[in-house]
Amino acid sequence: MSFNRFDHSIIGEIRPRFQLQIDIEPELALDQIITKLKLDPTICGVKSQSYIFLSITAENQHYWSPELSVRIEKEEYSEEIIVHCLVGPKQSVWMLFMFFYAFVFCASTFGGIYGLVKYYSFNDPSWLWVIPLGIVLTFSIFITAKLGQNKGRDQILHLVSFLYHSLDELTTVKRINN
Repeated sequence: MSFNRFDHSIIGEIRPRFQLQIDIEPELALDQIITKLKLDPTICGVKSQSYIFLSITAENQHYWSPELSVRIEKEEYSEEIIVHCLVGPKQSVWMLFMFFYAFVFCASTFGGIYGLVKYYSFNDPSWLWVIPLGIVLTFSIFITAKLGQNKGRDQILHLVSFLYHSLDELTTVKRINN
């Protein structure tokens, strides 16, 4: 689901990022999005300085429902107005997955070190199972995250479409290829 890449080679991208270039001031663009947000009953959002966080309304949300974080700012040296977008799961879901990744990494690293020390010191391979288990668990967490992202795909496309159409009414929206 790489929105801003043409090669689509990033299979592991759980939180896709993309950038847009617009020709109006950031404050005007933020106000336009907020105005359109009030007219669309399927999307809710919160504005905080130069950020807008868009999500699906509560009655249409499920566990894997995405959030779209939008930051609009003027580039420091080129004076271009760039819309930085980040699509991902809700913060609670994201933190849960990061906790699982960190736990599996730490447990398999320390368990693997302990197993290697026991193997080299006492020729006891009983703890070496921790290393392949850590690899299997990491891939399982990754596959679960990709399946969840696939379940929220229609909502992701709805949020991105809303953003494009909201900005396209005021100015030309150009996708930036990184």
